[in-house]
Amino acid sequence: CNFQLEFEQALLKGKKHVLLQAGCGMGKTLGFWIPLLARPSGVLIVVSPLTLLGDQHADDLCKVGIRAI
Repeated sequence: CNFQLEFEQALLKGKKHVLLQAGCGMGKTLGFWIPLLARPSGVLIVVSPLTLLGDQHADDLCKVGIRAI
């Protein structure tokens, strides 16, 4: 999706503050996981209103070798 590409480009260009807001099921997860693969030594803060979803993402990232809490 275009919004995912725009988000990735902004992050990879070094913009410090980037906000991604999209509806349920639109692909936000992919939007914030790609920069983790491109910059494994970087820090990415993702705010999730659902504890269960945040825990699920952290578990999934840890399974592929990306440190997450």
